[in-house]
Amino acid sequence: MKNRKRTKKYLGTRIQKKLLLLVFASAAIPMTVVAISLYYLIFNMLAWQLVIPEAIAFNLMPVLRKVNLLLLISIPLILLIVWIIALELSHRLAGPVYRIERELEEISEGKKSGPLKLRRKDELKPLVDKINKIICK
Repeated sequence: MKNRKRTKKYLGTRIQKKLLLLVFASAAIPMTVVAISLYYLIFNMLAWQLVIPEAIAFNLMPVLRKVNLLLLISIPLILLIVWIIALELSHRLAGPVYRIERELEEISEGKKSGPLKLRRKDELKPLVDKINKIICK
């Protein structure tokens, strides 16, 4: 049997788009909350510790620059890593769903007969095995 590997990770199917949006939002929203909380903590702690406004501004600027640099580097990097992982995981689900839909359509149109074929490691293999039991009866 020849090796049939899907090379295109982004299929653009509805299920893959929704999975990517879910994973990306579940990473971006908490990250934004943490960044805002970090700013609030820094401003609050320094304002509480120092009473003189000039001293606050003088002491706050170096801290603020370091926090900005850290956030500007780490947030996009982390979101990129999350996006790559989400793309790989969504591909493992969206690819088999796309294949199942296509093969079932071919069977219903009479272009194909026999069992559905998926790769051994596909996430929906148990479902396809059960569909094949129904088809092959």
